[in-house]
Parts: sequence; C-alpha cells; structure tokens
Amino acid sequence: MKLRHKIFFITIGLLILAGLFAAIWLNYRDIVENFFKYAFDRQTLINLLRHQGKHNAVLFMAVIAIESAIPGIPIAAIAILSGICFGRWLGFGINICGIVIGNLLAINILGAFPHKIKPSRFRYLADRLKNMRHPRMGLSIGYAIPMLPTLLVNYAALELKMSLKNKTLCILIGSLPVSFLYAFGGDELIFGNTKAVVIAVVILLLLFGLYEIIRRDQKMVAGKA
Repeated sequence: MKLRHKIFFITIGLLILAGLFAAIWLNYRDIVENFFKYAFDRQTLINLLRHQGKHNAVLFMAVIAIESAIPGIPIAAIAILSGICFGRWLGFGINICGIVIGNLLAINILGAFPHKIKPSRFRYLADRLKNMRHPRMGLSIGYAIPMLPTLLVNYAALELKMSLKNKTLCILIGSLPVSFLYAFGGDELIFGNTKAVVIAVVILLLLFGLYEIIRRDQKMVAGKA
C-alpha cells in the first residue's frame, strides 16, 4: 500500500473515531462529570452505566472496529470499558464483533491496493504463522497474541488467499481470548473483584503457550524439509 493511501485511510479512520468518541462522551457525560459522587454508591454507578441505552453498544462496537483496523492503535481501554458499561457477556460480544469487523475491513483495504510489507522484527513470526502445517490455526493464534501487530497477521491472511468464511473464522477464534480478558476483566473491575487478576494471568499464560505451539510446529516442519 502506498504512503498516500495509508495517510488517506488512517486520516478517515481517525476522523470517524473522533466522531464516535464524541457521541460516547455526550451519552456518558453526566456520569463522568459526577463520577466521584456516584463512586461512593457502587450499585448506583453500575445501574447508571448499564442503563444508558443499548444503542451505545453499536458505538462501542464501531470504535473497536475502527481501532482494530488502524495499525498501532490499542483497543484495550475501550474493550475494558465495554465490560464495565455493558457487563461481561454483552461486552464480550461487542468486543468480538468489533475485532472481527475491524480486521476484515483492514484485510479488504489492504487487498484493494498494491502493497509491499516492510521488514519488521515481527515479520519472521508472521511468516511462521503462515507456513505452519495448519495455516488457519496459525492465523487464529496470530490474532490471539496481543504482542504481535495485527497488520502483519492481516497481510498473512491476505497472502494465503483464504475465503471470507475462513478469514472470519480465524479472526473470530483468535479474538476470543482477548475479548474474554477485556470484557470479563472490566466487569470484575467495577465490582472490585480480584478474579480479574487471576483471569488475566491465566489467559496470559495461555497466550505464551500458543507461542510455544508455533515454535514447536515450525521445528517439526523444518525437520521434515
């Protein structure tokens, strides 16, 4: 993708993002401005946050989708907020839908323009994902590892020329761990439960385990070559 194309799409994405954040601010302004007043009554705060209208779920989903599509923008803050504002299960669903839509959007944009990916310290890992004996498993793992830039994973998905169904399935499977972590963590956070810490540690260990799967799979492939 040429530089002018990147600048154009990133600029458009940031403008849309600014508009969405403005809409969220307008809907939650009273709660934010009176946060310390409500904070002394946790149940009142929770009720206020979770009775602002289900239309806000669409706004949160759109923000997560745009942030997922723009390279370098983290989704953690808004994804945790979705768990705080909508609860664990609805927040979980919002996060998954946003991540899937955003990455599919990014893949389609990358595929619509000539592109040449630049060398990166993460490139070798993206190539390993693509060259696994089961590439779809590799892509799913790639989307599940927060440390790996999704831009590289999206390039790998594009180069594999998979069907829309398979790309969607890989992103969906890969987004489950982080969506769970953010939504359930946000829900536990507002209730003051320590379970969020335990959940975060367990999922982090699982992600490191997924990286180990990639490493061992690559060794097996190399051994058969």
